[in-house]
Amino acid sequence: MKTSEPTFRDFQPADIEKVAALLRSNIPKYFVPAEEQELRDYLAEHPEDYWLIEEYGETVAAGGVALNGDGSVGLCWGMVRNDLIGTGLGKRLTLFRIEKAREKWGDRPFMISTSHHTEGFYRKFGFETIERIPDGFGPGIDTCKMVCR
Repeated sequence: MKTSEPTFRDFQPADIEKVAALLRSNIPKYFVPAEEQELRDYLAEHPEDYWLIEEYGETVAAGGVALNGDGSVGLCWGMVRNDLIGTGLGKRLTLFRIEKAREKWGDRPFMISTSHHTEGFYRKFGFETIERIPDGFGPGIDTCKMVCR
């Protein structure tokens, strides 16, 4: 069955449950339960520069960007609904976020703290691992700090 074209839209505070459901769909491989409250806190404080991808009226992916204190751009809280991982939505989301960040802040290095499960995915975009913290996000989920210059 052919799917509709995924569409991007700005996050609104009323979308918090949709984004939290995306995160929960990725527990325990990509996130630990405690991260849901961190996500909620982040979006309550920083609702700007965060987007949803919708398909057939359903939220299927979300992610944002933020300017870090060192002048780099962080890719923040990116996620694809678990049953749709591998369909190209993550690539679309990543390219969209990089484009939006460049429009807003120009050509700056990008940083991401991601799990070892997605480290290879971000390498495809030119990210390099600069630090690895075993079990950094929780048991069995290493933190990989990555940069793309």
